Amino acid sequence: MPARIAFISPTGYGNLGDAAIIDSLIDGIRRRIPDAGIVGFTMNPSDTRERHGIPAFTCTGVSLRDYEVREAPADPGRAGAPAPARRALAAIPGARRAYRFARLAVAEIRHRRLSAERIRGFDWVVVAGGGQLDDFWGGAFGHPYALLRWGQLARRAGARYVILSVGTGSLTAPLSARFVRRALALADYRSFRDGRSRELVGDPGLVRDDPIVPDLAYGLPLGPTPAAAPAATARPTVGVSPMAFADPRFWPEKDRERHRRHVESLAALAARLAGAGHEVVLFATDGSDRRSLAELRARADARLDAGGRARIRAPDYDGVAGLMDVLAGVDIVVAARLHGVLLGHVAGRPALAVSHERKVRTLMEDMGHARWCIDIDDFDPDAGFARLQEIAADLPALAAVVRRTAADYRRRVDAQYDRVFGPSLP
Repeated sequence: MPARIAFISPTGYGNLGDAAIIDSLIDGIRRRIPDAGIVGFTMNPSDTRERHGIPAFTCTGVSLRDYEVREAPADPGRAGAPAPARRALAAIPGARRAYRFARLAVAEIRHRRLSAERIRGFDWVVVAGGGQLDDFWGGAFGHPYALLRWGQLARRAGARYVILSVGTGSLTAPLSARFVRRALALADYRSFRDGRSRELVGDPGLVRDDPIVPDLAYGLPLGPTPAAAPAATARPTVGVSPMAFADPRFWPEKDRERHRRHVESLAALAARLAGAGHEVVLFATDGSDRRSLAELRARADARLDAGGRARIRAPDYDGVAGLMDVLAGVDIVVAARLHGVLLGHVAGRPALAVSHERKVRTLMEDMGHARWCIDIDDFDPDAGFARLQEIAADLPALAAVVRRTAADYRRRVDAQYDRVFGPSLP
């Protein structure tokens, strides 16, 4: 009987870093077990089915604030009881909250039962990389709880529970850390994408011997003609990628002024580059970043004459392959999101990272390029332009370091697939 493998990922809303991780995982499995049945459990299964061509279902049974699933039951606080009953409940102190909690609990029990049926007879349940040890989106009962319940389901189904190259983000609530540690303890195999992520779990006795294996996106399958190395040039083409950091429309920690400063600083940088004769390519690696990109372009255009505006473009693309084509067409990347930087590395492009979180700086430190990492709140367009000039002056050598390191990371990711799923077929 063909092997059956489920993976867990809080993805499905256009984050191309997570999509690259899943592409890497699926390719890694297919090269070892060609006939494997692969099923995804994600936040938006319809996107997963369309983007990756596999069956998919929700990874949790309820939607929480900043941790929303599609194809899940309706919001338990807004549906389920007739309108007169809801009005009556509203008149009783604490009744609405109790009713909502009861609805959430029922939905979770139903989803757990359904998920157990769906993975019955499976061989592996895989936590598919990324920053999944995190409560920033949804709190303790968001993904920390989801990881614990999938570990329990995997054990009961007799499947191997493996956690591959995960990162640790925010675990601010003690309950979040407890859920994560219990989930990790259930794993048959686990690895972290960087040493600091392993430390942040806060339980050395549990994880001290776990291997460090780079982000799975470094194992992204490359096309038949990988991107050529950037050549020395007086005016390299620069890719610029903002993000929805602190944007009240999308970000859990809402701060309109911080978001405005981020977009404005990158707009000023893009305008200065274009004014100096550089081609500037704007790109986004997450669906929520597209509004920030449009705002950046409008602000940059307002600073330029017609000639300068013509040197800024924002290609239309959808999916990881399209993004990699865009990155192949630039020489240097300026990006705020982790995978904006990382996928630039996969394409062999040095980066100026605008760090919004510890993980971005760790990535740049591990690459040996900490000098070209600036905190998002401290980013100054003039300082950024000066750093880009430094990169441009040594572009072939810096690109060679990136390509060499990314190739080593690819080998390490591939070796991990060998360890978990067996050797690659000839």
